[in-house]
Amino acid sequence: MNKFTVLLLGIIITLISCDARDKINRSPKDILKEKNLLESFSERVSYFPKEYAEVKTDTILSNGYHVNVKTFTDMKSSYLRQFKHDSINYKYHYRDYKAQVVARQNKIIFNDVIDKQYILNHDKTVSYYMETSILKSVWVNQEESLNQNKLVLNILFTQPKSNTEKLFKLVIDNKGDKKLINLTDLDHNYLTA
Repeated sequence: MNKFTVLLLGIIITLISCDARDKINRSPKDILKEKNLLESFSERVSYFPKEYAEVKTDTILSNGYHVNVKTFTDMKSSYLRQFKHDSINYKYHYRDYKAQVVARQNKIIFNDVIDKQYILNHDKTVSYYMETSILKSVWVNQEESLNQNKLVLNILFTQPKSNTEKLFKLVIDNKGDKKLINLTDLDHNYLTA
């Protein structure tokens, strides 16, 4: 019986000494770091929009222009906005949009994708703005198209979570010659002049 008592006393002492006192003084953050789980709990990643989106419009003007605009989400390209709040890192990915525009007047006069790169190819002065913006909309300006007897497209870019927008006008004549005008900067110049 003596050996059994010693063995039982040894087991009881071992169990009492394993009461996790060493973990009482450690913070939950330290425990997560030890198990390499801190990053998954301290980071929130969101995508806007979450899924692919597509909008098609078809416009026929009385002056003979026929315009197809397909605006869609670019699932490979986005603008990243990061910030930290209550020790959580937030990462918001605002996906870029693109617009496939096909315009006809008896024949195809314009067939191109309008996106950030298209604007930068025609106006390098807005590169600072394009880094943090996304395409919001492309539409046919019907009134100007009829008044000028040319196709006029309005192109709107916006910076997510701000009120900053830039409006461009793309004028295309019946031969396919085009001119891009930055209306936002024109408005600012008129205000300061």
